[in-house]
Amino acid sequence: MDNNPGANDPGEDPTDHGPGTQLAGRCVGNSYLLVRPIGQGATGTVWRGEDRATGEPVAIKLLHDSLLRQPRLVTRFVQERTILLMLRHRNVVRVRDLFSAGESLGLVMDLVSGGNLRDHLHRKGTVPPSEAVRLAGQVASALAEAHDLGIIHRDLKPDNILLRDDDGELETRLTDFGIARILALPSMTTPNAVVGTPHYMAPEAFHGATPSPATDVYALGVLLYELVSGQPPYRSDSIPELMRLHAEGAPERRTGIPDPLWRIITMCLAVKARQRPSAADLVTDLGFLARNLSDTPALSRPGSPPEQSLVFESVPRPVVPRRRRFRGNAAPAGRFSRPGVTAFAVTGAMLASGIATSAWHLSRPGGDPQEVPTVVTAPSRPLLAASPPVSTPARPALSAASVAARDAAAPRPPAAITTTRPARYPRSATGVAHSAPKPASVRTKHPASSRNRGRSHVPEGKAAKGRWQCSPGLILDLRTRAPLGPRPCHQLGDEIQFRAALTAPAGGRGRISVALQDARTGRTVAGPRTCDDLSFTRRSITQDCGPLMAEPRRGRQYAVVMTYRYVRDGRTASRTAVGRPFRW
Repeated sequence: MDNNPGANDPGEDPTDHGPGTQLAGRCVGNSYLLVRPIGQGATGTVWRGEDRATGEPVAIKLLHDSLLRQPRLVTRFVQERTILLMLRHRNVVRVRDLFSAGESLGLVMDLVSGGNLRDHLHRKGTVPPSEAVRLAGQVASALAEAHDLGIIHRDLKPDNILLRDDDGELETRLTDFGIARILALPSMTTPNAVVGTPHYMAPEAFHGATPSPATDVYALGVLLYELVSGQPPYRSDSIPELMRLHAEGAPERRTGIPDPLWRIITMCLAVKARQRPSAADLVTDLGFLARNLSDTPALSRPGSPPEQSLVFESVPRPVVPRRRRFRGNAAPAGRFSRPGVTAFAVTGAMLASGIATSAWHLSRPGGDPQEVPTVVTAPSRPLLAASPPVSTPARPALSAASVAARDAAAPRPPAAITTTRPARYPRSATGVAHSAPKPASVRTKHPASSRNRGRSHVPEGKAAKGRWQCSPGLILDLRTRAPLGPRPCHQLGDEIQFRAALTAPAGGRGRISVALQDARTGRTVAGPRTCDDLSFTRRSITQDCGPLMAEPRRGRQYAVVMTYRYVRDGRTASRTAVGRPFRW
């Protein structure tokens, strides 16, 4: 189970009572009592609370102090109250209230205590097709209701689907609609940036298209595939390769997936948004299918994922999608209504910067080396027609496991990053890979900032034990035409060791600052360290800052926070990335 249960949702972990806090027992929003924290996230803290008027238990999500300094967010928060309160559905975590009182800004939601779908999938490995279809049908029903109100979720994934035991049968509760809408502000993101979870992003989302109902349907197709297969359809850890796989639309069909279910999956994963079914159509089709797959066994659990690693590897030239016009349930995309043109611009920038020949691989576990078999073309409705699929020749897939296996067999120069060590460091400004830091005697406990050029200083102290845990992200900044990969990391042992890395196209310069913060209060407990004048070259497209060591108070949750700036051709991208909270 994740280290931060309920971090992004109002679900409760009954075993995590959290540290004692100064906010416990405080009344917020005039009528809600904070009982204890039950989760931490990048946007805020989830509390178990009580409605003083009714005595009912509730979940209260308080946004972090850093978000409160956005005046437009507070205004949007209040404006969204009406429409979020309108969203009433059995499979949606109900938003009871939104409040802004003094320095508190939060959402009051129903309390769900059954964990999330990600945890369930980790325990089970795979889900029987009938169960997967039933759960996906509930999510589709929730999306259909939201889409009728003009609400797009934007971040559908197993982590945002809570589970409730209803007389021995799992029921889904979709959460975080409110956060997705409220945080969709220009002031909250880099101008012209696309933020999302790459494995669940629709092809048009990579190119800056406006989110639409079809965007959610695509993510639901990825979710359905993951439930029955145990992993997403596209598992490459190379960002350019992952973009190409989504654009080509050739998911691998595992043996044992029934034909009717596969046809629904491929319809949801259609590259063109207008070819995807609506969420309302899926409710009917999945409901019918669930009644006819009761005897189909679950697929075997996918192979053990490879050890997390950071590997530099060549990838094929990205394929530029053809120009296409979005119709049907695709919302207008404004200036990006021609994703093919934007794709050409992004791909051209990648080629000019050398990313097409020196890509980075992020540390998301992948599957075993496999080949992509036949490709099923998206059929026209009805979905459940028993027409034979049309196949094309097999194509090899570049998975994380195949890269790791090939790297292990091939000779490596001394400076290369291997996949056998638990602790890894990206290339520095000199283009040389770093090994683990030497034991040190100075621990970073002071709040003052220390500014350094590149990696000129490594703190001293006892070396931390354990494996580096990183939170890789993807930002496609269309102002700088740069796909950016922020990566805050931490390692636990006798001390907390933390660092930050940024992957960006060659030809730019940047700056990284990294600090350790209390995940509840947002208070800085170590750092920040600032690494200035970082140069991104073809030999070194990843620059890092740190590591630092700290010994803050134990029994609390912390998060690594990095702020970074990237400049190329006179254009600047500046953002903040927050790592996954962890307990020490």
